[in-house]
Amino acid sequence: MAGMSSKRLQKELVKIQTTSLPPGIALVCAPDLREWQMDLSILDNPLYPPTDKYRLRFMFSSSYPIEAPEVVFAAVSTPERKIPLHPHIYSNGIICLDLLDKQGWSPVHNVESICISIQSMLAGNTKAERPPGDAEFVRSNRQRPRDINFLYHDPKKALANLRSFASGPTNYYKCPLPRRAAVLILLIADRRGDLRVVLTIRSATLKNYAGQAALPGGKADSLSESPFYTARREAMEEIGLPMSDHKLPAGYSVEHLTELPTNLAMTELGVRPCVAYLKAPPPSAQNRNPDAARDILPTLDAREVAAVFTAPFYNFLKERDVDPDVRRDTPGEWYKGTWHSWHETAWRMHQFWVPVSPSTVFLANYKQERRKDADTTAVKSPSSKADASNPKSVQSQGSSGRSSSSLQPPLPRSFYSIAGDALAQPRYRVFGMTARILVDCARVAFGEEPEYEHNSHFGDEEMIDRLIRIGRLSSIKKEGEVLTREVMMKAAKAKI
Repeated sequence: MAGMSSKRLQKELVKIQTTSLPPGIALVCAPDLREWQMDLSILDNPLYPPTDKYRLRFMFSSSYPIEAPEVVFAAVSTPERKIPLHPHIYSNGIICLDLLDKQGWSPVHNVESICISIQSMLAGNTKAERPPGDAEFVRSNRQRPRDINFLYHDPKKALANLRSFASGPTNYYKCPLPRRAAVLILLIADRRGDLRVVLTIRSATLKNYAGQAALPGGKADSLSESPFYTARREAMEEIGLPMSDHKLPAGYSVEHLTELPTNLAMTELGVRPCVAYLKAPPPSAQNRNPDAARDILPTLDAREVAAVFTAPFYNFLKERDVDPDVRRDTPGEWYKGTWHSWHETAWRMHQFWVPVSPSTVFLANYKQERRKDADTTAVKSPSSKADASNPKSVQSQGSSGRSSSSLQPPLPRSFYSIAGDALAQPRYRVFGMTARILVDCARVAFGEEPEYEHNSHFGDEEMIDRLIRIGRLSSIKKEGEVLTREVMMKAAKAKI
C-alpha cells in the first residue's frame, strides 16, 4: 500500500489495540492493512437484541484516507453473524450511508468513527425492513459499494406525505364544464426504489401545445366527473393506463394519493393536478423483474402522444442533476429559471432539461412529423445556469420580492414552439405550468423547498376565483378572448 495510507492505518490499528473502543464495537481481526473486520452490537434498540453481533468488513485502497474505505456487512456462519435489517442496508450487506460515498466522505473520518456512525444508524432505526427494490438491486448491481450513487431521500415517506396532504377548498367546481381540466402526476418506482414521474411529449399535429412535454391529462367530459376520473380517462387514452386495476398486468395497482390546488392555464382552463402511485408487484415466477415503465408505459395513442418518458421526481427540487452518472453520460444543464409578470404578480418560469435514455423513453410507433413553422428550432439545454445564488420564495400576492425592472419581458411565441426533431435530443425540455406543478408536488412529497427561486404559493385558486367574479372563465369563450394585462389587473382588484 502507498506510504501515507499504510502509515495512517498502522496508527489507527495501534490506537484501537491499545485503547478502549466505545461499547458494542470490537476489532475482530486485521490480518493486513488492506482488510479489517469489526463486530457491532446495538445496545438500546429492541429490533437488535444486545446479544446479537453484526460483522463489518473494511477494505482499504492505497488512497485511504483521501478515498473512503469500502464498508459492508458480512454474513458469517461461525460465529453466526447476520445482515441487520434496516431501510438503508441491502440484504447483500451494502450500506446506503452518505458518509461512505465519494461526496459524503472526509479524510477526518476513521474506522472508529465509521463504526460509531453505523451503530448510531441502527440504534435509531424503527423499521425492520430492507430498502425499496432490495431484490432487484441485489440481483442486478455490478458496482462496488463506494461507486454506487445512492439518493438520500425516503420514497416511502414522500408517498406518505402525499397521502396526508389536504389541498383545502377549491374553485375547480366553480368553473363551467368547458373550463375544467385535470392532469395525472403518475409516480413509479425505479429498480432502486426511487420515484420517477411519467411525462409525455405531445404530438406535433395537435392544435395546442404541440411537441411540448406535458403530464397526461385533458378536459372534463361532464360535470359529474371527478378530477381524478378525468385524469385517469385521459391517461388511458394517451399512455394506455387502464382505468381499473384488474385490467393492469397481474399484481399492478394504482393508488390515488391526493389532489393539488387548481392551476390556471394560459388557455383559461382550471387544471386540477391529481397525484397517483403505480404500485408494482413483488417478483414472482410469472414476472421475475417487475418494471412499471417496461410493463405498462409503451402503449401509446399516436394521435396525441409522440413519446412517453420518465423523470427523476426528487430532482425537480434541485438546480442540477443529482445523479453524477447522468452528469457524466448526458452532459447539459438541468435547470434554468426566470421571473415574468403573470397574474399581476412575479411568476417564476421554470425550465428543466430531463435526460432520457432507452430505458426511460418510449416513442410512438409512427414517424414524427416535422413542424412547418420555419421559425421553430429544437430547444437545447442552455450553456449557463440561471443566477440562483440567493434562492428565496416569493409570495403570491403582489410583486413583492421582485421589482418590475427585474422581470423579463413577455416570452416570444417561439419560446413555446418545439421542432419535430426534439425527440432526438438527449434531454427533453419540461417548462411552464407542467414544470410548476411538478415543483409544487415535489415540495409536498419531500417536505423541502427548491434550491432555486420559486413562487411560495401552490396553484392559482385565488386568481381563478377573482376571474370568475369579473365574468371570465365563462362557459362560452368569445372569439379573440385572451387574458390580457388589463383583465388580470381588473381581476386583481375584485373583492373576494
